[in-house]
Amino acid sequence: MFYLLSKLLPLIVYPLGFSILLLLIAWLLSWRGRIEAARVLVGVVIVLLWVCATPRFANWIGGTLESAFPPVPVASVPSADIVVLLGGMTNGVVPGTGRVDLSGEVDRLLHAAALYKAGKAPLLLLTGGNARGYEPEAVSMKNTLLSLGIPEEAMVLERLSRNTRQNAEYSAQILKERGINRIILVTSAYHMGRARFEFDRFGLEVYPAATDYQVVESPQTVLDLLPQASALDSTTKSIKEYLGRVIGYVRHAWTSIATQL
Repeated sequence: MFYLLSKLLPLIVYPLGFSILLLLIAWLLSWRGRIEAARVLVGVVIVLLWVCATPRFANWIGGTLESAFPPVPVASVPSADIVVLLGGMTNGVVPGTGRVDLSGEVDRLLHAAALYKAGKAPLLLLTGGNARGYEPEAVSMKNTLLSLGIPEEAMVLERLSRNTRQNAEYSAQILKERGINRIILVTSAYHMGRARFEFDRFGLEVYPAATDYQVVESPQTVLDLLPQASALDSTTKSIKEYLGRVIGYVRHAWTSIATQL
């Protein structure tokens, strides 16, 4: 239940969900005869969606997350005991094929494979679960990595986690059992800040190997000031990360206070 609420409640602060909420309020105001107030809210919605859906704004807010973790060539990444690969790159198994459909975050998987093949670590820890009755993402990642030439014996699977906090908690348990402390953490650049915070809490020595950069070099044109669905999605991802960081910090602070009482 908590997992479901953690996914549903933030929707009202994302640009699209917040805009729908404002439109509902505007409809109620209009129904009660407060036409001017309703018009103001509709105007706010138009401006909000327009700004959040422009590539210029999406790149700016995404850059505030990614700039802390600039790209590092594979050859320059230090060696560690294991590469920890976070899930979030699969959409599920394609019906009738047995093959997994990969999302835009597939760079995470490719980067982890490159690090292993470069000899940066002898093992890969794949962390990611799924809803009951569905193939855990760790298994989907393993099957894809097998097709890329990664040996099965080099992969350790964590199949239960459903979010970043659980990724860290359940992975830390496996690492502790194996006496492993030094890890290379692989996830998207925009997600790395939150992921590293969660893994740091368990006293692990973490080297962040960010990938899947959303902000890339490209010519800027007037089209960057026009709304695009892909830009709205990118903005929403960035807002989700900031919200996740706040929730993580508050949860950690509350836990620390509670243990001292």
